[in-house]
Amino acid sequence: MRLIAVAIIGAGIDGAALAECDLPEPSAPAAGWQVIEGEDFAFTARNPAFPGLTVDLTMDAPVIPEVLDFVRLESYGGRVALLQYFSGDPGTSALVTMVRNAIIDLGTGQTLAAPLYSADCEQIPWTWFHDHVEVADDALVERIALPLD
Repeated sequence: MRLIAVAIIGAGIDGAALAECDLPEPSAPAAGWQVIEGEDFAFTARNPAFPGLTVDLTMDAPVIPEVLDFVRLESYGGRVALLQYFSGDPGTSALVTMVRNAIIDLGTGQTLAAPLYSADCEQIPWTWFHDHVEVADDALVERIALPLD
């Protein structure tokens, strides 16, 4: 793994260099994704291979997100996909590297949710079922319904 530099807006600090863990190197499928900044520091991601699809990116700190991976889940008929991205490194005395997975319904183009995948390189438990996924962190269990064909 290599340390990926991430600019913290306005601070001029290399946020990932101060974080406690290294981000994974972006995969080949991540290369086609472009991050677009909207109003009020809101971000989306687009890929020319998926015209009309815009993925909303939930952020954890004021940084420019970086797409790390994209995968279609064939076990859900290829309709569900995950877009993994660096969502920030919040903290005060120590920065915590946050990575999220946007869950996408490719049939409707809707971003179903963007729960945490890992915090400070500690993976958050994800449990997959035939019609939903449960993401459990220390505070709660988030249940995300998945589209059924």
